Amino acid sequence: MLDAVQQAIISGDAALALARIEALAGRFQRDRPDAETRAEIERSLLHLRRLAEDSARGTQRAIAQIKDILQNARMLQTYDQAGRRQQTPTNAVLPQRF
Repeated sequence: MLDAVQQAIISGDAALALARIEALAGRFQRDRPDAETRAEIERSLLHLRRLAEDSARGTQRAIAQIKDILQNARMLQTYDQAGRRQQTPTNAVLPQRF
């Protein structure tokens, strides 16, 4: 089940990752792992947490880059044949995630 959570995180499917984490938590509540198994699970969960945090940081950097690109695109200036500056507004809207 931990591998399934990892694959969902890697694929960027947050809803699937959350569903699999909840299923995993339910399984741990039903079938209490022994101390040795619990230590292995905790190491795996720490790895998954780091993976998710890295993914979130990468996503935030990508969002920032897209915002910069959109802002620069909105400020494009062109010149006509007479040398007059023409501003070309774009209708691009900033992406939002909910």
